[in-house]
Amino acid sequence: MLDLSLPGMVGALVGGVIGWVDFKMFGGLIGAKWMKMRSEKGLANHPNTKKYGDWIQFGVFCGTQLLFPFIGYWAGASLAG
Repeated sequence: MLDLSLPGMVGALVGGVIGWVDFKMFGGLIGAKWMKMRSEKGLANHPNTKKYGDWIQFGVFCGTQLLFPFIGYWAGASLAG
């Protein structure tokens, strides 16, 4: 059976919150940069601009919401027991 430690779970929760904040900041910066780049090329109204922008946001979301809680769990479990 998988033993989950309470400090690890608290660390995962904190990591999830930090990941959410990072997603909002980093995702906004990447999205703005993407739209600026597409606008400079005259492709702001192209149908693929929104679609690929959504895929970029999804990738950033998955990266932050999977990676940060894992790191938080690992840090909490290894530092507190």
